Amino acid sequence: MLSQEMTFAQERKIRQTGCDARFDNLTRQLYSTDASIYQIHPVGAAFPKTAEQASLVIHATADAGLSITPRGAGTSLVGNAIGDGLIVDFSRHNRQITNLDLEKRSVRVGAGVVLDQLNEFLKPHGFCFGPDVATSSRATLGGMIANNSSGARCPIYGTTADHVLSLEIVLADGRVEKIGASHESLVCEQAKIEKLVRAASTEMAERWPPGLIKRWPGYGIERFLRVPNDLTHILAGSEGTLAAIFSAELKISPLPHEKGLGLIFFASVAEAMQATVELLDLKPAAIEHIDRPLLDQTKSQLQFQAARDLLELESKPCESILIVEFYEDVAERLSVLESKKIGLRTKIFTDPAKMNVVWSVRKSGLSLLTGCIGPAKPVAFIEDAAVRPAQLPDYVRGLQSIMKPLGLTASYYGHAASGLLHVRPVLDIHSAADLKKFRQVADETSALVRQFKGSLSAEHGVGIARTEYMRDQLGNQLLEVMREIKRAFDPKNVFNPGKIFADGSEPDGHQHKIDNHLRENFTRPLELPFQPVLAFAFKDRSFTGNLEQCNGCGGCLKQSGIMCPTFIATHDEVMSTRGRANIIRAALELRTNGHDPLESAELDAALSNCLSCKGCTPECPSNVNLALLKAEMLHARWRRNGLPVRERILSNVDLLGKLGCLMPRLTNRLLGSKAARIAMEKTIGISARRSLPHYASERFDKWFSRHCRASVSDATNKEGRSPDRPGGYKPPLLENRGKVILWDDTFVRYHEPHIGIAAVKVLEALGFEVALVKNRRCCGRPAFSQGNLDAAAKLAKHNISQLLVRRSLGEGGSSLQHSLGRRSLGEGGSTPVLFLEPSCWSMFVDDYRELKIENAENIAARCFLFEKFVDDLLAQEPEALRFKHESRSRGILIHPHCHTKSILNPSFMGKLAERLPGRKATVLDTACCGMAGAFGALAEKYDLSVQIAQRLLDQIENQTPGTEVIASGTSCRHQITDLTNLRPKHMAELLAEALQR
Repeated sequence: MLSQEMTFAQERKIRQTGCDARFDNLTRQLYSTDASIYQIHPVGAAFPKTAEQASLVIHATADAGLSITPRGAGTSLVGNAIGDGLIVDFSRHNRQITNLDLEKRSVRVGAGVVLDQLNEFLKPHGFCFGPDVATSSRATLGGMIANNSSGARCPIYGTTADHVLSLEIVLADGRVEKIGASHESLVCEQAKIEKLVRAASTEMAERWPPGLIKRWPGYGIERFLRVPNDLTHILAGSEGTLAAIFSAELKISPLPHEKGLGLIFFASVAEAMQATVELLDLKPAAIEHIDRPLLDQTKSQLQFQAARDLLELESKPCESILIVEFYEDVAERLSVLESKKIGLRTKIFTDPAKMNVVWSVRKSGLSLLTGCIGPAKPVAFIEDAAVRPAQLPDYVRGLQSIMKPLGLTASYYGHAASGLLHVRPVLDIHSAADLKKFRQVADETSALVRQFKGSLSAEHGVGIARTEYMRDQLGNQLLEVMREIKRAFDPKNVFNPGKIFADGSEPDGHQHKIDNHLRENFTRPLELPFQPVLAFAFKDRSFTGNLEQCNGCGGCLKQSGIMCPTFIATHDEVMSTRGRANIIRAALELRTNGHDPLESAELDAALSNCLSCKGCTPECPSNVNLALLKAEMLHARWRRNGLPVRERILSNVDLLGKLGCLMPRLTNRLLGSKAARIAMEKTIGISARRSLPHYASERFDKWFSRHCRASVSDATNKEGRSPDRPGGYKPPLLENRGKVILWDDTFVRYHEPHIGIAAVKVLEALGFEVALVKNRRCCGRPAFSQGNLDAAAKLAKHNISQLLVRRSLGEGGSSLQHSLGRRSLGEGGSTPVLFLEPSCWSMFVDDYRELKIENAENIAARCFLFEKFVDDLLAQEPEALRFKHESRSRGILIHPHCHTKSILNPSFMGKLAERLPGRKATVLDTACCGMAGAFGALAEKYDLSVQIAQRLLDQIENQTPGTEVIASGTSCRHQITDLTNLRPKHMAELLAEALQR
């Protein structure tokens, strides 16, 4: 849908308010979607910092005749966070938490405060905010109030409206008012609403009988009937149609003293629904349901492997699971639960870590389901209906009777204890035939919910998806009450028009319909102006398929983990995975600058700031892979326009290393000169503020050749001594375990040979004979990250071929079988290949397959990170290495590389470091360091690189003096060295230094 037409005078009026307001094409594209299937192009977006700014920009926008849509994290599933006027985003700046009063049990929050942020603040004081939405990592409190959100523990905490003491709101005329039981404001409006509500009390009792735990659709008139002096009940659930919420005073709840979790496994959904009714007498805090379609989406997902193991899903499959949680008297209540002997089997958990693992699956339900392969996906449109819990079995049978004649399957998961299942039929909305089924299921489900006198919109809102059903759900009298409330607050229909009920704002004079305003990629399938070269092998096997995995859920907006580091640093939508996916999609829809899908300022803004850190791939449950999408788009551009000089240079750092090591002293002196650095910044854009890695006086491969000759000499030396061996170190005489290949990457070979030397020392101490690949070339990571995929593929083919033939090994031996025969040390008797640089390792085990290189799969099975290889061996033979005892305890801080975390759980690094006596290791929960290969070296990216690094630097600076910092990535060590006074080490150095002689 096109946005409202905007004149220069209207734009100027809004800009004059001083509020950050943007009307560029990039912003309009970013804010045209939310987490729903809908798309509406706005005129722009504003980002107020203060209530005064919000007042000015809202008043000016209303005066300009434009509509206003308040927005938090944009996680709406029904389209209530999009509109054709000005989007007012309260999530970027309004994140202040103030006025904590433990006696009163209250706190004040800005509308942009995220639920997890608030709970992290409250936890040390022994409190929490009760309603716990699944999107807690990004859901803002303003959005939760506007939607009257609830969550899994609704049976004990109720909905968000039950926890609101007062609200600071901005009206369309710019007035800033505080409303609540203790505030005497909007007296006329309150009196009018009270009269309307009292007159409709009989109708409410008829249409909304008691027993429903979740919310009713629209404004909270049934709550206001009970507490008529509190307008917060009207605003909670109003979905931004009455006013904008700027801040709120909230009730807080004590944390439970203890929790326990019982998991009951079933052979069918129907059995689980019946069991839910039987379990309600136990008064659980929550009963959540997850089913087979959702569980199947966790297969092969690193983030959910621990959960699959814990639930024993491989060995004991099931169709359905109930997660039953208890607060207080946990042991007794869990014992009663077990004694009921319900279902196939029961598992009991009281360990917080294990309970969190289980909850992680449930909280990721939306993205897991929409991340299934292919265009047909479980779609959210009837997902928010609630009935009384005792009605669930009959309600589910009713839904199944609707879908079976249409040949549809669905997932049933969610809040069983509250009578709300998030039901998602599997449909291909690209298909006209499935769109008809979509409409039919929606119509019939609305009628079914009406039969049960339930709520069609119980926690997600009405928005676009359910507005057309509100007359049937509410009836004329209640709908007219809501119209009058709208007129009282917003007489000019400025706020989020057309949502909840029809108001004539639609072009055809009618209301929003469930199948209007669908995303453009549904109504007009994407056509690629290039032939993709990558496989997208992990899941989709398609560029478009992976792009469309982004459902807008906003998981990338969180402030922890590894996704998305640029958003964590900036809070800018375009810096998120969702933002980048939206811009790529917009470019391919030919709606950008000059209608060239490969050339636009918007596309550059999205792609140039992507670090290719791969954090999105494991942490987005839908597995959106921006690193691949970016590489493919850049490759298409370079293939058409030619590869620029800078990208050509940055693709060939291995060649630069070879040249630099010809005369390392001269090269290093030149790179350190101010004049040369300034010239480099002006010509190729390498920042003069960034240090450059020095070249080694002796290359690692040269040292290794000398080392091997010394080893031969040692073998014939009766005393076993070699004056040539660095440090005079001689490997212990252990049983020969066979050979391993050490991949000497570009930086180990030309810049940091000491790391390679340390690795050889450790491997020889373990009894391995170490070999290098004689004719190895760069792994191709630098070329791949620049979108130079042709060059990366050539390098990949060469390297794979070298590892397939025996003669490819240099000094140190030929490709003999090693003697351990353990799975972790290579498959099929092949020689393991060990990597010191994680980004090189990920090329071999991940990206060579994406480049469709023959035999890449076989070679990948032989490739291991150095640390993982050593840790696996020591797990089986703890005495294989002897370490020196420290006289005092020392701390070790480990910053895992992003590419490691995209494929492996990095916790093994802490266990490996703690094998050293007297060491206490901490594996940091950090995202990318911000260096990201060449990214942090670019002049135009230097400041952003430092900004991204701040999260890592803060954790490093909080450590006690003497703590050693371990970072296995070259870029990570470079960044830490540049921005601190520390010299981080590779894990190989830590181990080598600790070896007992």
